[in-house]
Amino acid sequence: MVIPASLLILKQRFKKYFEPSLPTTACEITRQFLSVVRLSSKNLPQVDRFSVVPLPSGLVRPSLAPPNISSAPDLIHILKTALAKAEIKTNKISLAIPDACAKVAIHHFDSLPGKEKDKLQLLKWKLKKTLPFNVEDSHLSYLEQRTGDGKHTVVTVSIHKEVLAQYEGLFAALGIHVGYATLASFAAFELLARSDSAALQKSVLFLRVRPANVSSLIIQQGEVVFFRHVDYDVGEATTEGHGPTEKVGSRVIDLYDEVHPCLMYYQDKLGASGIEKIYLSDIHDPDPSLLSSLSERSGSSVFSLDPAHLFGWQRPGELDSMKNALTPSLGLALGRF
Repeated sequence: MVIPASLLILKQRFKKYFEPSLPTTACEITRQFLSVVRLSSKNLPQVDRFSVVPLPSGLVRPSLAPPNISSAPDLIHILKTALAKAEIKTNKISLAIPDACAKVAIHHFDSLPGKEKDKLQLLKWKLKKTLPFNVEDSHLSYLEQRTGDGKHTVVTVSIHKEVLAQYEGLFAALGIHVGYATLASFAAFELLARSDSAALQKSVLFLRVRPANVSSLIIQQGEVVFFRHVDYDVGEATTEGHGPTEKVGSRVIDLYDEVHPCLMYYQDKLGASGIEKIYLSDIHDPDPSLLSSLSERSGSSVFSLDPAHLFGWQRPGELDSMKNALTPSLGLALGRF
């Protein structure tokens, strides 16, 4: 489990030339569907191949505790089918898994130990009382940020080792190595970092919206200062037409109910003046009236994150119908900034 380097907003952009490149093939596993995508290595960012395959209800149930997958053989078969459908052959891949699989926390320190071993020991001590499982059973990754006043903000991502192993084991069974794994919202954020890098140096609220859950991420002057994930009991998903949709019954999630607590935390707890931009990444293109209403109620400019304009595709209509479902996979295939 890795926190994407783009969350640092490229404070040292030249470093990318000395880092190993990520695979141009990526996969996202959700409760409702599995997506795979490959970008052309000769003409980036050109979408070469992709597929989105629905999953049976209950096969994947994301949570902090293992198991997350009820039948690994069934999911391996579906993964093999998705790769065959897209005509993708690879021995390495990047993977986006559900946000609900990991515990994300933000810590503030006046100072940090210099040695990596001592930092990990301090972070595990901080997490010990907040994790629903033994901290020694977790795979811990972290992103260290230096604030303007010389203090430190550290974003930690903790995932149970068995949970991560279950997802990675699907690919190992097919002879595919998962070289990079991250949460779906972090993967989707890669596209925003590419789309509006200037805005991310100010204050931006990024919402990754699904009928069953919403994840919120706030970036302030290039630093991650807030993360929140909320699951809703709105029924299982189905696949209709050309893309995955969800049955939400009579319940409608008011996005302002998600935006408001983020804004209040940002202003009251962090002492900030306000969010300058709000970006939505939804499974469907949001109605313009929704964006307008949300902008009016929040007092911030609201935009829909459209991944299509970042990529070329020989059949643009086909990609356009699936672009939102592919957002995390596309972000991973592009690679870290």
